[in-house]
Order: sequence, then structure tokens, then C-alpha cells
Amino acid sequence: MALRLRKDVQKASYYVWFLGAQEAKALRGTRTLLPMIPRMVEKSKEQEPLKVTLQVSHKGLKIVQGSAKHFIPHGAITCSVQTEDIVACTLLLYNPATKCPLHVHAYRCDSELTAQALHDQLQVLINRPENQKRFTELEAR
Repeated sequence: MALRLRKDVQKASYYVWFLGAQEAKALRGTRTLLPMIPRMVEKSKEQEPLKVTLQVSHKGLKIVQGSAKHFIPHGAITCSVQTEDIVACTLLLYNPATKCPLHVHAYRCDSELTAQALHDQLQVLINRPENQKRFTELEAR
């Protein structure tokens, strides 16, 4: 089987504040994401958020902080929402410590325009037909 690369997402880097991560109760939906954002913003006021670089490409999302790099494949990004200059997304990543496969990450961008660009790129990855089919199958289980 030939490897087929999709170049539907232009590679871009975003320099953001990582506001935090929380376990999610649902695979998709803004009803899961929106209530978490204010809590993460409040937490970031108590403890200074981390500066990270998000690199979005057709392969997925790479989170870079210093020398640490974490790659999230496009099929693991299930939902994204933007409110003002904040983008939150649900990630399908298993955490062995908590035994939870779903997490919400929130990022604060330098402007609403930057947040919109990040959100739009994540939506292209999320809306791929193969990803939507997989998410529907997971929700049915």
C-alpha cells in the first residue's frame, strides 16, 4: 500500500501559553470544552502558564517546550473550540497514571486572529473523513 500524504494543512508554528490540561468526559462537543476554559484560565492566574510552540502540519500537532517535544497525530485531535484568544482541543491520548484516554488542552494565543488561524487548522485535521468515521465508531462503543 502506497503512503499517501495529504497536504491540506500548511505547516505553521504558534507561540502560545499552555493554560493546562484536564481529563475530558466526552470525545467531541463544545459542551465538554467550553466549561473547562474558565477553570484553566483561573489556574493560570495562580501559576504562570508554560510558553510552548505548537507546530501544526498535515501530520498532526507537535508541542515543543524547550528540548521536550510531544507529537499528537491528526487522528487523536477530536474537537476544537475558540473563544477570544484561547483555543481548547480534546485529545485522544491515554495517560497510564490516570487511566484516562481523553484530555482537554487549552492554549492562549497573542491575538484573536492567531487563535482563529490555529483553530481553523485544527478543524481541517478534525474534519478529515477518515477521522470523523473513526470518532463516530469510537462514540458508538
